Amino acid sequence: MGSWCSDPSEVNNIFCKCSDNAEIFSGYNTLSAITPIHLTNGSQITLFKWGGLTALNNPPWADTFTPDFQQNMGSPSVAIFGLLNWDVAYSSRTFFAQEVGKLIDLIEQNYPASTDIIIRTGQYYCCTHDHDAYWKRKFSRLRTEYFNTYIVDAFEDRFATQRKISIWDVAQISKDRPYLFREEQTKSCAPNHVSSDIIDTENQVLINHLCN
Repeated sequence: MGSWCSDPSEVNNIFCKCSDNAEIFSGYNTLSAITPIHLTNGSQITLFKWGGLTALNNPPWADTFTPDFQQNMGSPSVAIFGLLNWDVAYSSRTFFAQEVGKLIDLIEQNYPASTDIIIRTGQYYCCTHDHDAYWKRKFSRLRTEYFNTYIVDAFEDRFATQRKISIWDVAQISKDRPYLFREEQTKSCAPNHVSSDIIDTENQVLINHLCN
């Protein structure tokens, strides 16, 4: 896993296993809303940090698409959208549907047809109860499946004949594991988080897709 959690004494730490959002990565500001990463081969990755499509984003997520967005971003080969974990937890289905429609419109306006779209599903949710003491989160297995299905169908319905749409189905990776492994995972990490070994598998699936 590189510099993150590379010390043997850190391997079993809860932050290494489940929650890297508070970790310090040299060269990157993990709290920044926009993070450009320049690669040695001249390519660039730009990360946009959103709390899903929820109303909790401040400023609103749609403000990312400024009038000079296209000029600044150019014509990316691929745009990856990973949104569902926050949306399942904090949004109503009506609000989520509204915001997905808005996102699709903004993608159509700001990304050329040559940009492939990858939709990352939300994490698999099963075999546990949510640990939110204030009952603000709304996780359930069926909600997660509904939100995942909704966003995939919405993107495929709009863009099926216009551009390439691929699904990075991280939920299925966990769902395909034997029940005992899924149950153990829920004991290790909070709802909508998965252990670092599963993240490694998810990322490898993505790299295989991009490179083949």
